Amino acid sequence: MKKKLLKSLYVAAVAFIGCLLAELGYGTGIKNPVDLGKAGDTVSILNVGQADSALISSGGKYCLIDAGYTNTGETDAVSYLKNAGIQELEMVVVTHFHTDHTGDIIDVMDNFRINNMIIPKLEEHNVPTGSFFRLFLDKIEEKNINLIPAEKGISYPIGNGTLTVLDDTYNDMSVNDTSVATLFRQGDFTFLSTGDGEGWYELRLCQVFSEQVTLLLAGHHGSSTSSTQSFIETVNPKMIAVSAGKDNEYGHPHKDVLELYESKNIPYNITFRDGTLVYSVSEKKLITKQEE
Repeated sequence: MKKKLLKSLYVAAVAFIGCLLAELGYGTGIKNPVDLGKAGDTVSILNVGQADSALISSGGKYCLIDAGYTNTGETDAVSYLKNAGIQELEMVVVTHFHTDHTGDIIDVMDNFRINNMIIPKLEEHNVPTGSFFRLFLDKIEEKNINLIPAEKGISYPIGNGTLTVLDDTYNDMSVNDTSVATLFRQGDFTFLSTGDGEGWYELRLCQVFSEQVTLLLAGHHGSSTSSTQSFIETVNPKMIAVSAGKDNEYGHPHKDVLELYESKNIPYNITFRDGTLVYSVSEKKLITKQEE
């Protein structure tokens, strides 16, 4: 009896310590590399492996662009947000319905209050037919989230800045090219996200948007199907973040893409090499450590 009691106490203690470590940022994810509460307004590109998830933090309001998919990364969207003390998201953007961008979206909806959500405005032939999409729609209704189909020019305030949808959904192209392109603007800082949009997508986007951006999240994880020379020259980013998993089967980011960035003297960072990337909006630079 005494042995059973001791074993039960041991199991309970291990479980308690595990929960405590998870809350502190250990276990499934690591402690956030920067204290977002002290860092001011930021854009974080999460190290979620071969997936995508970015967090805009501005004026105490938050916008999550894609939710990643828990796999080979050092963290996941839910852990990162919880470690930052976030309870509510003003906006969530689902760029397109591929698992590496939506895999953890249900967990995000279950763990945080979400006020608004932008998704591609899909025509019937592009609407997903699987069980995940039905669960996704049911969860939106259950959580009373304001669902917004993407349309060119719609803008929403995110703290001290504004998030704008750059163009209508390209339904005549591939699933990757149905991605929602958004621009976050705060003063003279801009952050451009294009999901997995590929070459023709970038070409069409250049017809409606042409200005230098501060930070670009590389399209399609740094694949050579994206980051076309004309697009990079048009948006002329001051910095590029690449979200990709270590030793991923696709070889992302591709060598010719990195060589293009280098030829344009554009500094870039890769999540599998550099970890979660946090950029300061006011300083317009990558924060490598928390200032004391």
